[in-house]
Parts: sequence; structure tokens; C-alpha cells
Amino acid sequence: MNIILKSFLTGFSLPCLSAMGMPRKWKTDKFKKDAPAELKFGEDGKFRILHITDIHEVEPEMDDDENRDNPICCEKETLNVIERLVEKTNPDLVVFGGDNIGGYWEEFTYDLIEKTISKITKPLRDRNIPLCVVFGNHDGECGYHTEFQMMMYHEYADCRSSFNDADVYGCGNCCVTIKSSKSDKDAFAVWLIDSNDYQQTADGKSGYDCVHDDQIAWYEKRAEELKNANGGNPLPAILFQHMPVQQELDGYKEVTADDDYTFERDGKYYYFGHDIIEGRIRETPCPPYMENDHRNQFESWKKTGDIVAAFFGHDHINDFHIKVDGISLYQTLGAGYFTYGKDRGGRLIVLDENNPNDIHTESIVIERITTADI
Repeated sequence: MNIILKSFLTGFSLPCLSAMGMPRKWKTDKFKKDAPAELKFGEDGKFRILHITDIHEVEPEMDDDENRDNPICCEKETLNVIERLVEKTNPDLVVFGGDNIGGYWEEFTYDLIEKTISKITKPLRDRNIPLCVVFGNHDGECGYHTEFQMMMYHEYADCRSSFNDADVYGCGNCCVTIKSSKSDKDAFAVWLIDSNDYQQTADGKSGYDCVHDDQIAWYEKRAEELKNANGGNPLPAILFQHMPVQQELDGYKEVTADDDYTFERDGKYYYFGHDIIEGRIRETPCPPYMENDHRNQFESWKKTGDIVAAFFGHDHINDFHIKVDGISLYQTLGAGYFTYGKDRGGRLIVLDENNPNDIHTESIVIERITTADI
């Protein structure tokens, strides 16, 4: 149980919740079924993961738009994206990549959050597909704590995330392993990291938060344990978190319209220093942008040597793949219609236990089903 949850449950909760309503009693057996089986590579040596991020789902009844068709269509389109992605990819695991709900909507109540989470998990529950969750900067923005949201996700018995694997900052920092198809030996690790939300500097400036040093120390310790259990070799791994690492911006600079540039934004032209292996860059990558640029998380991955690839959301309209110092970095399209963007979709990731460094991915765009102006 992490530090925030401890303080919350030992007396902090009542004053904070009085203004927004108490959460209901958690019925952990709501979706009760047999204990879930261990994640395992298939007989073909493959394991399929679907990354769905930036769903931003809310309740249409909260939307104060005068055109009532608008929020209803946004919800219909968003839930269709999730349903279609699951149908098209037939995943062994789904990872929600943060900003799963629109937690900035002040109209939310705990009952409405429960209803929202129930809707976005329904395509998985209907098919008994395992689920992992990371949180984004918006999930708990109006004080609806991510610890309570994690309780709601855990009402689904096949939710594989934990609150935290150790007493570290944030919620949902955990490591899930995938067994070999041939034995009960761990063959691959999936890291789920809370990239947190916002922070403020001593001079009053604010911006996106980052992965904290105690989270990095926990990752390194746990990775070492997995390495020792793997005969002294790093256990191959991929990682999911909401906000990208600072290294995505290496070489990024403003140029003129006469120069080569990667994209234009607000009448200015920018060069992106990395070679884009595949996909599209449609907006500036958006990692933490405080004075301290928080480069130590990526450096930790390099030192530990287990991370083959990392997958991020946050930048709704980017779906590119770059490689930095041997580690693949992926952006996944946003899925939700209650926020900006043109295309909506997700990403299929196929792991191969016989060739762990060769990860197949596919960015998937889901077409709209309505013609309403949303």
C-alpha cells in the first residue's frame, strides 16, 4: 500500500470527501469468478497485448452542451472504439494507458465514476480478457483519488494490476510477468508505472510531474530480483506509462519554413531529431517540462538492460515509433471522443518468447460510426 493511500485511510479521507460525497462500499465480488490463470505465452510462442489510452470517458448526463446529441455521440463513438479494438485484435491482455476517465469534469461523483469504469471495461469483462491499468494526469484531477478508481477496476476479477508493488509514490506501480509456453518459468515482464500528474516548483511554476526517484529505485530492485531468477540475465520487458520520457525531445528544435521540418504548430515549424521508424508525429511530444528535465528514468532503463520497448499515451494524435539508445519508444493514438484529435484507435503489441527483442506492433485506427458533428 503506498504512502498516499496510507495517509488517506488513516484520517485524511473524511475532510476531503465531505465536499464531494463519500464513495460507496466496495463490493470486491461484483464480478466474482475463479482466480485468474497466470498470463502465459501461447503454443505458438506469441502473446498479444492491446494498448488503449486516453479514453477520457465521462457520463453524457454531466455534459452541459446545449446540443444533447453531442455528448451522446461522443460516448457512443468512444465505446465503439474500445469494442472494435478488442474484436479486431483478440488480445491476451489489455492495458489501459491513462486518462481512462475525464477526471477534470467537476460534475463527477463516485457513483458516476463507477458507472464510467464499468462501461469502458465491459468489452473485456464480456470476454474474460485480463486487464492492467496505469493512470494519467487527468484521472484523479478533481480529487477523485486514483486509489479508489483502482478499487473499482479490481471489482473485475481479471484485473492484474495492483495498487503498488512497494511503498512508493503514486498508484498502480507494479510488474506483471508472462510465463513461458513450455514451463512455469517467467519469460517476459510487463512494467506498469504511474507517471503521476502535476507538480510545482519553488518559484511557483507548474507543469507535468514525472516518475519519482523512489519509483525508479523500486523498479531497479525488482528488475534485479527478476534477473537473478532468470539465471543472471535481465528478464526481457516492456513498460507502460502515461507520459513519455524526456528523451523523446532530444534534437527537437524550432526551424523556419524554408528548412526541413517535421511538423507545423501554431504557425511555427519544428524539427524532430529522431528518425521516425513508423507512424506519424502530429504534435510536439509532451513529457514533463519542468526545469529539471527528469532524464534519470530512461537512464535507469539503459543501466538495468531489461526494457526492450516502452509505450506511452498523453499525446493523443501521435502514433510514432522511434528508437533511442537501443530502446524502442512508442506513442499510441488516443481512443476517446471527449477530447481533441481526428483519428482514434489503439495499438496491438505482439511479443515472441523465442525472439524477445523482435516486437511486432500495429497502430490501429477505428472509423466513426456516426455522422454527427463531434
